[in-house]
Amino acid sequence: MNDRRNGNVTLIDNERGYGVIIDANGQDIQFLLAETLVNITVNSKVTFEIVLTRNGLMAANVILDQELVNLRS
Repeated sequence: MNDRRNGNVTLIDNERGYGVIIDANGQDIQFLLAETLVNITVNSKVTFEIVLTRNGLMAANVILDQELVNLRS
């Protein structure tokens, strides 16, 4: 389950410390804001891995889409 996926961030909940990504298959996948290294906002294009936690599937290693990072440099 370590293949990277692409998606768009659809929700950021700073109070609860999580966000939601919708992937190319239309699946909503949560991620923890504390585990992100960059400032990810709603509508950010991201890549991520899927991990199985005791609470179900979650996005891990969430990073901004590399193409967008290169354009901003």
